[in-house]
Amino acid sequence: MQEYRRQIAYLYAYEHGKQAKNTGFVKAEVREGRCRLGIYLKRYCYPYEEAGKAYIYFYHGTRIIGIYLGNLESQNGAFQWQGVLDPENILDKGIRFPDTGGIWIRQSGFCDCVAEWDDIPVDVSRFMLYPKGGEKCIGCPRLGRCKGSVERAPDR
Repeated sequence: MQEYRRQIAYLYAYEHGKQAKNTGFVKAEVREGRCRLGIYLKRYCYPYEEAGKAYIYFYHGTRIIGIYLGNLESQNGAFQWQGVLDPENILDKGIRFPDTGGIWIRQSGFCDCVAEWDDIPVDVSRFMLYPKGGEKCIGCPRLGRCKGSVERAPDR
């Protein structure tokens, strides 16, 4: 029988590093070698407002590393993102879906929004983007403290 896993996690706004209110939810479904992911952020948006960027994250030591999924889109007065991932190798980064911690939303001018699979508060100050140097940087003890590991790629 094929592996089937479905979960829903609530998105919480983080203001000044503290978990505040519920702002939406994330649905994940792993079936037949695919992971369907849907992000639904309940926040009114203005036509000129940037919707934000979605990341799936994993823990590495004291860091929480976000892998860029894409930009949220404004639909019906809310923000959404939907996609299909390989649960054994998310976006060719060598990370499996069971090894991820949840979803991180970055919005300019607003607070971060986070959905943790285990529904526990997260220290948002530990978040960083997936390093430009990839696995080499992740394995390096200087992760986050050198230019190569914090340099921003254009799609981030």
